[in-house]
Amino acid sequence: MKKNSLIYWYPKVKNTRVPTPETEIVILKNQHSELMPICDGDFSPIQDQWEEILTSARKIGFPLFMRTDEFSGKHQWKKTCFVQKEEDLKEHIKNLLEDSFMADLMGLPIRALVFRKYIPMQNLFKAFYGEMPVNPEIRFFIRDGEILCWHWYWVEEAIERGSPKNLLPFNWKDIINNAKRDYLSGNDLMWLENDVRKIAKEFDGFWSVDFCLSAKREWIMIDMAVGERSWHPEDCKLNQKVLSNQSPTPHTLASPTFPTEKAINISLKESSSEDSQISSNDETSLNNNIIQLN
Repeated sequence: MKKNSLIYWYPKVKNTRVPTPETEIVILKNQHSELMPICDGDFSPIQDQWEEILTSARKIGFPLFMRTDEFSGKHQWKKTCFVQKEEDLKEHIKNLLEDSFMADLMGLPIRALVFRKYIPMQNLFKAFYGEMPVNPEIRFFIRDGEILCWHWYWVEEAIERGSPKNLLPFNWKDIINNAKRDYLSGNDLMWLENDVRKIAKEFDGFWSVDFCLSAKREWIMIDMAVGERSWHPEDCKLNQKVLSNQSPTPHTLASPTFPTEKAINISLKESSSEDSQISSNDETSLNNNIIQLN
């Protein structure tokens, strides 16, 4: 099983009891290219599993968030991953698979359909052509059980390039900056650091771990991916060290970092919550590719 697949990482995260959406996974008998007829409206590749798919979706309840094990097509939100009602399910599956086949150079692997409880988030505004809610999100990077660094998730340039001009509020950049100031506080980071450490203990190697803030102001772990395939700010010193196969030395990394528990406590006491270089991702490293497709 590929590590980037939710089938691999979700059970491990669930066992940590870190908040994550209720999830139902339907492993598909026909996978990858065998599913291509669905893009033309032919659902025969999943017809004998349709009752299983419906049962899983109904168990979660509508509206729901839908994805494959590696992709959600979230930039096309209202046409792909966000399924308002049962009658929309087939059309959204078709759109989701179509986008997945178009992503990356040869498309992404498709092994499962995944249904997740829709959790209202602390929405800032809507963006991209699918009118996707932009929410406070933070990405952590972990390696062999240790937290290496964290970054604010959204890149202003990606939002601007990928959105209709009449969709974004006139002050959307101010909203982003205010959100960074409000949500990257010591208390939020302290709670997140605790949850990320629980997850880090379950995984070897280099990973990104993404959290989103719910409307009830609870940080929800929503996604993770192999670190080498996850978008990482170019000016993060850790990024360059990992990609060049050097061993990171946390005490020399650029702020903001979580090198050691002692350093975290010192940082929080001094309230040095410096703004990090904003980062973004859509299905790990595919953000720029998808924006180009829009």
